[in-house]
Amino acid sequence: MYICEFCGYHLKMSSSDRIELSIDPGTWDPMDEDMVSVDPIEFDSPVEFDEEPDSDRDHIDFSEEELDSDSYIDRIDSYQRKTGLTEAVQTGIGQLNGIPVAIGVMDFQFMGGSMGSVVGEKITRLIEYATNRSLPVIIVCASGGARMQEGSLSLMQMAKISSALYNYQLDKKLFYVAILTDPTTGGVTASFAMLGDIIIAEPNATIAFAGSGYDRFDRKEGRVCIFRWGFPGINRRIFLRFLMRDIQSIRIEVKEGLYTRRVLYMEIRGQGAIPLTRTDENLTPREIEQKAAELAYFLRIPMEVL
Repeated sequence: MYICEFCGYHLKMSSSDRIELSIDPGTWDPMDEDMVSVDPIEFDSPVEFDEEPDSDRDHIDFSEEELDSDSYIDRIDSYQRKTGLTEAVQTGIGQLNGIPVAIGVMDFQFMGGSMGSVVGEKITRLIEYATNRSLPVIIVCASGGARMQEGSLSLMQMAKISSALYNYQLDKKLFYVAILTDPTTGGVTASFAMLGDIIIAEPNATIAFAGSGYDRFDRKEGRVCIFRWGFPGINRRIFLRFLMRDIQSIRIEVKEGLYTRRVLYMEIRGQGAIPLTRTDENLTPREIEQKAAELAYFLRIPMEVL
């Protein structure tokens, strides 16, 4: 039942599956289902990758480029059709073993579970409803963090939800359980995910705040700069530099397992294969190949698929 019987790995679950599994049959009463996102900052970032890359650029930085050729509203519509949801969280009231609870379940399949104004408002309303009726609150977190397409408005949701929880927990002395699933990162981790009276995490779930790092290729200097976040302490930050002339190839490696995924590497003479960050996450095989082809063209080196 969504857990591998051999290794104990927790499989990905949609919000609807979690609700069906957790809440007593016939007791689920959803809230704010008709609340949908708009485009408050008129975000639009058309990027086309079908054109030939510009070989005259001085640098290429994969920490800043995005594979997003649709407008924000178009992407919302697309995810609504794919998932059958209106937003990245479902909230409502139900019974858990006969006990009434207020529950919110985030869905990573909807724009990576990102927290925009609607997600923040739905969770805040859920907490306020539970406060007025003295109900326990359970929030299942699965998110990449604040939604960049809504700018600072998405960051405001962190404070809004935390403020509602302050009144719920400290003033009303009520009980909140946070369940962290894979992944729980960014602004969600920095706010309500870490405020539970009890915090439960799935085994081996990715729980983080900052990103993993960046890769920068500078033709003027002829260098590749690799930055990685490490563990707190001596190795908290790792910063490496390589000469571009030492890069022998760009490699796409297919990883087989419960989920087939493609990982992007660059082969460096005398150093072996170095994984590239933010170029293989949540991308389709075609998008990964486009990224690899663009980088190989920029560096004038071959591309390999293993």
